[in-house]
Amino acid sequence: MEILGFAAGPYKTNCYVIVGDGEVAVIDPGMHAHDDLVEYITNNKLKLDKIVLTHGHIDHTRDAGTLARRFNAPVYLHPDDVFFLEAYKGSGTQTAMLFDADNMVSPESTEDLLGGGTITLAGEEFTLHHAPGHSPGCVVLVGEEYCFSGDVLFKGSIGRTDFEFSDEEAMNRSLRTVILELDDSLQILPGHGPTTTMRAERMSNPFLRALRPN
Repeated sequence: MEILGFAAGPYKTNCYVIVGDGEVAVIDPGMHAHDDLVEYITNNKLKLDKIVLTHGHIDHTRDAGTLARRFNAPVYLHPDDVFFLEAYKGSGTQTAMLFDADNMVSPESTEDLLGGGTITLAGEEFTLHHAPGHSPGCVVLVGEEYCFSGDVLFKGSIGRTDFEFSDEEAMNRSLRTVILELDDSLQILPGHGPTTTMRAERMSNPFLRALRPN
């Protein structure tokens, strides 16, 4: 398995490409990710097996529908965040205008990405953990070596909870019951910013340290 990543769109959202055995899975194809992904998948003669959305915010989902239709690939998203795929259209908000939401192509359908289940990406199995707070349907994907943390955990920080539909209490619960339970050896691949490790975050992330028992 090989993992590639690049930042896409106005918020520099990390898009990840997981490759193995002639297949590829894409996590969080943000705005302007489509063309680069099509070129990579086509040039390398790969099959796009899955598109996984760690949550429903438009900076993570903007190009998912176009990519899914191009390759006839399923899109996975927690059901609590499916409403976001249409919520920005016609809203007139600054975010909607920045991401040209009115011209966003939504996926024709979505598969449920549920906590407690598993998903196979390029031949490797990942366990799914529902971790609401930043949004109602945030999901963290945990494999043997890597954790795709979306906007739940960043290097030195966590996802914001001052957005509409965010919930600070739920975020703190998710940090305690999901994030702080992760193995220290895991490489953390977040939705924004640089990669990190769970060991480093447990030791130095001020948001996690505040939740640790004395």
